[in-house]
Amino acid sequence: MAPPAVAAAADDARFCLPWAAAGAAPFENWGDSGIVVTSPLTETTCTDADDASGDRQHAQGGAITQSVAAYMDSCAASKEGPCRDQKVQRRLAQNREAARKSRMRKKAYIVELESSRTKLAQLEQELQRARQQGMFIASGRTGDHGGSTGGASAFDLEYARWLDEHQRHMTDLRVALGAQIGDDDLRVLVDGAMLHYEQMFRLKGAATRSDVFHVLSGMWMSPAERFFMWLGGFRSSELLKVLARHVEPLTEQQLVGICSLQQSSQQAEDALSQGMEALQQALADTLAAAAAGAGAGGAESVTNYMGQMAVAMGKLATVENFLRQADLLRQQTLQQMRRILTTRQAARALLVVSDYFSRLRALSSLWLTRPRD
Repeated sequence: MAPPAVAAAADDARFCLPWAAAGAAPFENWGDSGIVVTSPLTETTCTDADDASGDRQHAQGGAITQSVAAYMDSCAASKEGPCRDQKVQRRLAQNREAARKSRMRKKAYIVELESSRTKLAQLEQELQRARQQGMFIASGRTGDHGGSTGGASAFDLEYARWLDEHQRHMTDLRVALGAQIGDDDLRVLVDGAMLHYEQMFRLKGAATRSDVFHVLSGMWMSPAERFFMWLGGFRSSELLKVLARHVEPLTEQQLVGICSLQQSSQQAEDALSQGMEALQQALADTLAAAAAGAGAGGAESVTNYMGQMAVAMGKLATVENFLRQADLLRQQTLQQMRRILTTRQAARALLVVSDYFSRLRALSSLWLTRPRD
């Protein structure tokens, strides 16, 4: 009896080599034998080949998946690309336009500052010369005017301070118009400038009560301003003519309003001028009568003289009323002009008025410093 190991080997041989179990002769052609090689080496090789093939298929599948994803991404990018590029280009164009406008505003602001600095330096020089001229005039007055010298000098100083503050208001308006700020912010500046004019009229009213002839003479103004002066100030009708030529565009209703205001101002000015002429004539007649009475001699002539001088004093006191009415006319003209014009037009009108008087003061400075042969 064969051992168990030998029997097991024989069984294995029988399954692996069926021809041997059947007692057949060996095949001449091994390719026709139908042998299935089951050696450990062959099994290992087949398993490794299958694993490698699976790895290749897995790698190929992953590559295909990545290619499909990349293709889908490229398709989505090709669809969204033009829209996204248009948005980016539009945003860049908006940024460039905003930057350009900002540079333009900055340049305009710098130009306005330089212009304002130059004008301020000129005004400071004019103010210094005006103060020196005022001191010279004040020192040249006689002693019988000493009672009113203090009030007149105080008014001159207050007016010089007012002029400095007025220039600051005009600079703010000029910069605001150049920067094109909103109407609400601009209205605040315009109202501030109008209130500043109200302050000037109050100063003149106090100075008129203190020394009416100082205000009437215009010694607190430059020589060129005095040349155009009317009853201690500017003529409203002439100022409206300047505004009508430089404040544009005006609607038909605004033109009618300004023309009507100019006519009414002209009529009021004519009435005040005629009143002043009548006052001067009456005062001259009174003084002539007093002089004739004093020449006769005697107590009666002295009494008559004193009576005539009292009448002349009463007539002279009415000069103060004429100056107040003239300033009231100027004040009302400015207020009516503000109501007729828009906020932006009123700002330009105030600048036109300020520049007009600045040129008069500059002309005076040139005249005073002209070379004399």
